[in-house]
Order: sequence, then structure tokens, then C-alpha cells
Amino acid sequence: MATALTSPDAIPALRWGQLTYYSPADIKRWGVQRFLDTVAPAAPLPIPDLGFTEEENKRMDELLQQERQDAARGL
Repeated sequence: MATALTSPDAIPALRWGQLTYYSPADIKRWGVQRFLDTVAPAAPLPIPDLGFTEEENKRMDELLQQERQDAARGL
């Protein structure tokens, strides 16, 4: 059985839907900026429609706004 030879400096791609682990030593060897340029998404990830109603979305917006106000007051 033949296996593909890869360079030790090659950064393995992320596999969506699977756990991908990069060791800190490998990231240091590759360089942080090179690592991020290779594996970080180029565009924002799409947020799936979770089926909330407009009323539920409005209520969550109100709760988040209240939380921000409370945090600003130190509560």
C-alpha cells in the first residue's frame, strides 16, 4: 500500500465536522501567522436558521440589551 509523502512543514487542513488537533510545538514550528493564514476561514461562517420566530428574536435582543446595560452598571 503506497502512502503519500508530505513535507514535515506541510500544515494539515481542517476537516469540518471532525476534531482536528494541532500541537503547540507544531504551530510554533510553522509560525503562528502562517498557521492562521492556512487554517482560519477566509469568510464568516454562515449561521444556520434555527427556526426562531420574530417574537423570539425580539425578546432575545431585549434580553441581550438589558444584559449589556446591567454589565455597564457593574451588576
